[in-house]
Amino acid sequence: MTGAALVTGAGRRVGAAIATHLARRGFRVFLHVNRSRSEGEILAQNLRAEGAQADVIACDLADLDAVAVMVKTVLDAGAQHYVVVNNASWFGHDLPGQASIANLGASLDVHVRAPFAIMEAMAAGRGDARLDIVNVLDQKLAAPNPDYYSYTIGKHALWGASRTWRTANDDGVRVFGLWPGLLLTSDDLDEAAYRARRAANPLGRAIELGDVTRAFDLILDAPGLPGQDLMIDAGESLMARRRDVAFDD
Repeated sequence: MTGAALVTGAGRRVGAAIATHLARRGFRVFLHVNRSRSEGEILAQNLRAEGAQADVIACDLADLDAVAVMVKTVLDAGAQHYVVVNNASWFGHDLPGQASIANLGASLDVHVRAPFAIMEAMAAGRGDARLDIVNVLDQKLAAPNPDYYSYTIGKHALWGASRTWRTANDDGVRVFGLWPGLLLTSDDLDEAAYRARRAANPLGRAIELGDVTRAFDLILDAPGLPGQDLMIDAGESLMARRRDVAFDD
């Protein structure tokens, strides 16, 4: 067994793709789920059918006691290499001047408090094991627009935590940020608009889930690579948009 990997928000979408890729590389994967428990159980069953080790851990990331239990479960795997992927996201739409403390609190719970607690506990409990932390961010941090205001604040804070961790110079810990562009459609983007905008970037190509998972191959296969931010957006972050891609024509 290569090691053990915790992927938050692993029941579907990007998290499921990352967890699947890590499982196929030989990691025992711990699939964190909350509202997507049924999808997570199906994914775990499918991975086990392929011969992988997969466990589902259901918890609300706003419950830090439950988060602590989740981390202990991962550390109890006794691996020599741990990977943590802080992928779970709160994605509600709001704008400056139209936001609420409740939205901000929800964003901070998922994007800041839980990742903070996970990173601290994993670092404290890893012993001599190697620890790679990958925080899934967003290309819009490099080119802000007003949409998804509370979400963006949370992701900015997680980016700040990622950058600060890198200054600690801990030989056994690396912290990466993945900055994906438009990957999957959402409730705010119909199928026609989604297809048209996926390739509306400087490289003129759509971003695929495989682009994200291949970034993990780079990270895992190059232990001398220092923690850093990796843009996986075909240049979307170089474009100045007045609105989020879901609303900007």
